[in-house]
Amino acid sequence: MINFSQSPPKPMPHKSLHKERILLVDDDRQHRSCLKAFLEHQGYECLEAGNGVEGLKVLQEEAVSIIITDTKMPQMGGLDFIERVNHDFSQEILPIFLISAELSRTVRLRAFKNGVNRVFEKPLDFQELCHAVDWVTKFDIPPSTTTKSISAK
Repeated sequence: MINFSQSPPKPMPHKSLHKERILLVDDDRQHRSCLKAFLEHQGYECLEAGNGVEGLKVLQEEAVSIIITDTKMPQMGGLDFIERVNHDFSQEILPIFLISAELSRTVRLRAFKNGVNRVFEKPLDFQELCHAVDWVTKFDIPPSTTTKSISAK
């Protein structure tokens, strides 16, 4: 029997809808922090790295669902990082988004050749990026694959 004197259950917070972990690789700490805050507000969990070398270390220790990386960074830039991810973690299906202030034809071709799902130009439209992340997590990749733990060869 329904008791109408009780208040209705509170809706679940938006965070419970997503369990995906996103690796943010960007040397611009402020940009990375803003992106992290936005994505976490949308319910995603974010891990951070300041360059490709740090990003590879994170991938060796943590399971992630998506990578979002900048192109120009010290030590290892985004395109080199993506190539290493594809080589070192080739058994994984891992959506990758690239962010760049300079989107030349060469950058785009190299990105898509290396399996990048989408390229975004700075200044970044956070809402557009979030829609792309939502699309990949909900429709493109089966859940059992995106949450699979990553292990290096």
